[in-house]
Amino acid sequence: MKYFLIILMVVNLYANEDEKLLIQAYSYGLKPAPNNLITLKNIVKITSKEKITLGKKLFFDKNLSLNKDISCASCHDFKKGGADGIPTAIGHKNQKNPSHLNSPTVLNTAFSKHLFWNGSSHTLKDQAQGPLQATFEMSITPKLAEERVKQNSEYNQMFLNAFESNKITFDKITEAIGEYEKTLVTRSRYDEFLEGDLTALNKEEKEGLKLFITKSCVGCHNGIALGGQKLRKFPLSYHPIWSMSDIQSINELKKLYEQFLETLNEDRKYFQIKFNDDKKRYNYLLSAFGTKNLELLEKGFFNLYNKDEVYKVMTTKGCIHCHDKKTNRINRNLLSTISFPFENKGGFLGDEKHLKHFRVPLLRNVVSTAPYFHNGSVEKIEDAIKMMGTHQARKNLTDEEIEKIVKFLKAVNGQLIDISNK
Repeated sequence: MKYFLIILMVVNLYANEDEKLLIQAYSYGLKPAPNNLITLKNIVKITSKEKITLGKKLFFDKNLSLNKDISCASCHDFKKGGADGIPTAIGHKNQKNPSHLNSPTVLNTAFSKHLFWNGSSHTLKDQAQGPLQATFEMSITPKLAEERVKQNSEYNQMFLNAFESNKITFDKITEAIGEYEKTLVTRSRYDEFLEGDLTALNKEEKEGLKLFITKSCVGCHNGIALGGQKLRKFPLSYHPIWSMSDIQSINELKKLYEQFLETLNEDRKYFQIKFNDDKKRYNYLLSAFGTKNLELLEKGFFNLYNKDEVYKVMTTKGCIHCHDKKTNRINRNLLSTISFPFENKGGFLGDEKHLKHFRVPLLRNVVSTAPYFHNGSVEKIEDAIKMMGTHQARKNLTDEEIEKIVKFLKAVNGQLIDISNK
């Protein structure tokens, strides 16, 4: 790898702008998707075509759900980018995912090192076992799944071809599904560009790719699938004021705000009586913080760290979301759990340690997989990109820059290639 980068640097000295962009893309870990089974086998471990054929049939088989009305394909529709197009997944008896989790795409997951939003699974075989058994998804037991498959005589020969034994087990079922999912690969003009066709992308798409690299998107969204390689903390910057002021000033403001909240807690009745309308409350906050700091509080800090919530503290009802009912004091732990730049529906906090580490989403075909983020809280991709710029890269992207990045991502949108028999 060291020598490869040196070669790229030398070539870069004599390259034109398009060639430099291609070299830059490779140097940041962007790679084209394979276009045939042989190449795919060199990247991910695929055992046999027979398992792929069996897995495809199982992937679309609704008999693998308790009520025989849901298949793997129900939440992973290829026409919807391998997802389902709704904010939260719906499963057995129309149950919504209890954590309000959005269905990630199944396309190109062969190139992902982490699966599920918390990255708890590392193989497609293991991942397939979760939705099949979850009571709010397909809600079937391993034993019943085996019985259902045995009832279909077509499977007898298919299991024999795939495993050299017609014994049907849950482990073999999920292994075959995983093998099929490895072949769900999409390719686009973006891949042609990475393979050397410098005309495959137009001027604005290339500018979008360059922004994707220079604005730090590529820091997390890299590899063949443009994601799935790491678990990353989200959000890195809890609030937009990180991009509105310097760190020292913000830290000083945080201390000032903490002291202010303590004062409110100590003599809450006094504030309820003295500041009994919005104008008085606003003037009081203005005198306490000053114009600039108040603007930072209103536009940033945690979702509940703003003057509206302080108003609630000053009222007789108080803030039911951020107060401990027993002590009537502000629950800062709760405040920290809802510090996403959007409503934290479902209360999901990422990895098992609850440190807000999430599997980096795959960006291939992302323009087809709205709504966005783990709980589907953001409808438009433009809004999602703007949030990522602010909260992850700490950069204020202009509308023009966002538009170019979207055009690049549209060029990444590809067609599912049936490489199972190539």
